[in-house]
Amino acid sequence: MANPYSKHRIRKITRRFGLRPLRSGTVASFYKENAIIQVQTKTGTYAVKPFFRNTLLRSSTLNQMKSTADNIELLINSGFSYMPKWLTTRSGKLWTLHHGRPFYMTEWIKGRNLETTEDYEELGRALATLHMIPSGHLDTKGPFTRKQIQLWKIQDSLFRTRMEKAIHKHEGNRNWYKKYGKYCKRLTDQAWAYLSNPEIEDLLEKESERPTLIHNDITSPNVIISEKGQLFIIDWDRVKVGSIYVDLAKALMNTTQFNPDFILALLKGYEERRPLDETERKLIWYLYGLPREAWHATRFPNRSRSREMLNILEQTWHPRLKAMELLDEWTKSIPKENEHENVQEDAHNDVHDVTG
Repeated sequence: MANPYSKHRIRKITRRFGLRPLRSGTVASFYKENAIIQVQTKTGTYAVKPFFRNTLLRSSTLNQMKSTADNIELLINSGFSYMPKWLTTRSGKLWTLHHGRPFYMTEWIKGRNLETTEDYEELGRALATLHMIPSGHLDTKGPFTRKQIQLWKIQDSLFRTRMEKAIHKHEGNRNWYKKYGKYCKRLTDQAWAYLSNPEIEDLLEKESERPTLIHNDITSPNVIISEKGQLFIIDWDRVKVGSIYVDLAKALMNTTQFNPDFILALLKGYEERRPLDETERKLIWYLYGLPREAWHATRFPNRSRSREMLNILEQTWHPRLKAMELLDEWTKSIPKENEHENVQEDAHNDVHDVTG
């Protein structure tokens, strides 16, 4: 694919932020070949990022960019220190429009990926700090976790229907579905049963009373430890007011590689700043275990990416179950200072059942 960002175009965009580029080049991400433009100037190195619309939302690209900018402005005003510095244009905006595409500019963070338990503890602290920032005047349409669960239930239902068709029509995936499909259904059956309990319903209802921002895409590539040892979370395109429980469960799944030490370190760092009660811990445990990769792969069974996702899920199946057992024990080992006075009776379903 040809580079769509000419030096002339990069120069015009960069100058709107008050900088003059010396050198520039595009950098690929996991999903896009020309995801970020790295720009070197006399004052330092910066990232110019084209903003793309989230196709799952009905709003336009411009409205989504404006919403993201509002959220970033709130984080800046709150003193949130775990994201790169955002630059403003000469007119004071956090983004600019060029040839119909929004662009924003941040400092370039050079460093390494997550490697140690200390790194994961700091990631936990960063997430907890983010989840404690009130959304203020921003649009708040909760309860957020319940909405996400409803969407996931639809995906699960489609998965079950499509799985039956895939077993008959897609020979390459047939063995996978026959072997792991029933375990995926068992995991979700347990999750839906528990998530309908009164204590969860009460927790999700209260969520609307304290809406907060979430990153919405915490993955290993989006966390960088700088050369000075500071942790930065990058790629804030999908920041929004949403479910802190979904954000934390997805961060655990997408960064820790099912490593018990990393999982516990992330949770330890998180609870240093935002302790979780028993109901919250169980909610995170069940959200963590949902086989979202299988749901996504079944949507497009003929795609090579879908086959790759099923292979990864198969290779990591037993580590995933071990991680769920670890989280099960975590829900039972809650420190006294984390407990609420109205802790509900345990509604545990044994995760060992999914191993058949």
